[in-house]
Amino acid sequence: MKKFLKHCGLFVFPIALSLMVIELITAQIPNSYSYKYNYIKTNGNKIQALAIGHSQLYDGFKPESFYLPSFNLCNSSQSYVDNYYILRELLHDMPNLKVVIMPIGYLDVGITRNDSCLTDRSCYYHKYMNIDYDGRVPLRYRLECFDPWRAGSKIIEYYLRHSDIVGCDLMGRRNTHYLRDRKYELGYENILEGYTRKENDYSKFCLENEYYLIHTFKMLMEKNISIVLVSPPYYWDCGFKNINNEQKRFLSEYMVKLCEKYPFVHYLNIESDTSYIYDDFFNETHLSEIGAEKFTTRLNNYIKDFLSE
Repeated sequence: MKKFLKHCGLFVFPIALSLMVIELITAQIPNSYSYKYNYIKTNGNKIQALAIGHSQLYDGFKPESFYLPSFNLCNSSQSYVDNYYILRELLHDMPNLKVVIMPIGYLDVGITRNDSCLTDRSCYYHKYMNIDYDGRVPLRYRLECFDPWRAGSKIIEYYLRHSDIVGCDLMGRRNTHYLRDRKYELGYENILEGYTRKENDYSKFCLENEYYLIHTFKMLMEKNISIVLVSPPYYWDCGFKNINNEQKRFLSEYMVKLCEKYPFVHYLNIESDTSYIYDDFFNETHLSEIGAEKFTTRLNNYIKDFLSE
C-alpha cells in the first residue's frame, strides 16, 4: 500500500505543481476583467453613466462620445447574472452614477428558464473582480488552471508573442473589433443563426436569467439610478436565414409588458434600424468603431432627453 501511495504521489505531485504554476502565472497577465475592476475602484466617483452587459454593448458603447463621464463595463458573454453581481460589488464605488445601460435583444431570448446559470467565464469574475456569486462558483470555475488549454494559450499570447490581450481601450470598449481586423464578409459567420431557437411554441420562450435582470432593476431603483435597456442593431442586409419570427415576437411583446410593469425602465429598440450600413459593423451582430460612434450618439440623444426632464 505504501508503495502504491508513493507511486500515486509521484504522479499527482508534478501535475498539481504544474497547475499551481499556471495559476500563478495567469494571475500576473493583464486582462479586461482586472483592468475594469481596478478602473472602477480608482475612478468610480467620476462615472455618471455605465454600460454593462455582453459583447454587443462591449463593441457598441463608446464612452468618449457620450455626454456624461462614462465607462464601458461590458465583456464577452456577460450575462444578467454577471451584471447583477458586478453591480452589487462595485456600485458603492460609483456614488455619482446617474444611468446604467444594458443590452437586451433577440439573442437573449431562450427556451429554458435557468436563473442560476454560471458559465466558465465566472472564473474570471471570481478571480479578477472579487465576485463569489454567493458562494455558488463550482470548483472547476474557481481556478483558471482547470482549463489548461485556455490558460496555456493566454500565457503563450502574452509572454511569447507579446500580444496585447487586455482587449479593451482605456475607457473599457473592446479594441480588437476595428474594421481593419475584419476577416470575413458580413454574414459569413452566421452568428445570429447560432442564437436562433428551433422551438416555435411561443409559450415556451423566456428571457434568459430574467430573475437577475429584475433584481438589478430593484438594486438600481433603490439608489435612484435610471435604467436604459437597448436592443443594438444587426446587419439584416446580409440575409439571415432561418430567423425565428416567434422568437422576435416574444421579445417585442415581452418588452411592452416589462416597461408597463417597471415604468422607470427606458427602452430604446434599434435592432432593425436600417440606417446602420455595411461599415458600421465588424460582423453581422457587432458594431465597428464607426458604428459605435453612431450608436453612442443615438444613445446620447435618447438619454439626454429623459434625464433633462
